[in-house]
Parts: sequence; structure tokens; C-alpha cells
Amino acid sequence: MPTAHSNGFDMYYGIAGPGLPCRCVHGGLRGGRGSALYTQEGCMETLDALMLGTRNGAKVRGVQAAFTDVSAALQAPDLSLPDTWTCQVDTGVSEEPWGFPSTVQGAQNRAQAAYAHLRHGTTPDVPGRLALGIGVESGFIEVTPVTFTLYNFDVCALFDGQAFYLGISPGCEYPRRLVRNIFLHRQSFQQARQYITTAANVEQQTGIIGVLAGGLIDRPEMTRLATRLALIRYLQRHDYTRWD
Repeated sequence: MPTAHSNGFDMYYGIAGPGLPCRCVHGGLRGGRGSALYTQEGCMETLDALMLGTRNGAKVRGVQAAFTDVSAALQAPDLSLPDTWTCQVDTGVSEEPWGFPSTVQGAQNRAQAAYAHLRHGTTPDVPGRLALGIGVESGFIEVTPVTFTLYNFDVCALFDGQAFYLGISPGCEYPRRLVRNIFLHRQSFQQARQYITTAANVEQQTGIIGVLAGGLIDRPEMTRLATRLALIRYLQRHDYTRWD
């Protein structure tokens, strides 16, 4: 196979798929790490390993869906067996984060801990291998203080060992009685939402969001949107360097 060297990178030319000319770049992109495949349709990056800092079923499905969304631009490992790419981590924030900074911090802590678990556990730190730690945190932001109206939203943080890339979902208003139960009466979330639903595993399925929205949106979808936006920010990181 003919090869060349350009701008510090090794270039390998070949055929991708059914006769599609391609160029494979090894050693990183614009000073980054990993590899990318350039075809006539654009660039596809390859992610060697990832770890999600939760085993919540609703969030796991949302992350899976987000990677499917960007599969034309990012080749990810097999995500069909969540036990192989998820782990429980300490968030470093409260169970129900209040405020934007606390929620972002929780997502970043999860992502960083998941990355550390990945590097020091199942995947050795091999130069050139691209790995991501992923953290998804749900939190509350106060919209109308006078009426104690809080909105719930998701933050997804990706961590590649050097930088964080964030995505944020839309927000959904929670009933005031529910937020009073959580933050004023100090009830656990499971106890606080009993008057809405007594389903034992709702947090692992649609989330309480799915119940409040009448099935029009649920926790997996909110996680998917936040994760997809984080992945887009990650994939566009080199352009952001130019644009900034």
C-alpha cells in the first residue's frame, strides 16, 4: 500500500468499503491523538475505548442512542453489553444537584472518574489510543424563585484525559410539591415522587420525566440529547480551536 508523510503524520492510502477511496491518518489530528479515516464523504474518527460513570439503565440507553446518532462521524466500540463499558463512580456532589455549576461539576467528576477507571482497569494507557470517560448528571435549576419553580435537565461531560466537552439537554419543569419534598422536606427522590408514581424501577426506565411528560419525552431521550451535543462538541474540537 503506498504511504506518505505529511505535517508530522503517517498517511496510508487505500480503499474503504465498496471501492471508496480513503486516506487514513495515524498519530492524531492537528496535534491530537488517535486516528481518523477520510473518505469522499468526510472524516470518521475511531474511538478505541470508553467508560460511562453510571449504570443507570435510562442513561445507558440514552448514551447508546447518542453514539448511534453520530455513527457516521465516530466509530465507537461495541456498546451492546453495558457491563463492559459502565461503572459506578462517586459524583462528588449531592444526589440531587441544585444549580448549573453543581450539575456540571457532577458530570465532570463522573467523566474523570470513569476515565481513570478505564485507564487503570481494563484498558492500558497505550500512546495513540483514543479513550473517553463519560459522565451524565441530572440536576435542577431555579427558574422562578418566588414560586419555587425548578427545572430538571441533564449535563453530559466527555473527558479525553486532557479536556472536557459538554452537552446540555432541554429542561423540564418539576411539580412544586415534588421539589418541596426533595429540597425542603429532605425526602429521598424515591420517597418524594411516591404521590406521582409508585413504580419501583421508574428511574431505570423512563425516569420520572417520562411520567410527567405523559410519554412525550423521557430520561433516555434527555440523556441522548445532552450526550449527542457533547459528542458534537468533541468531534468539532479542532474547528473550535480555529474559531476561538
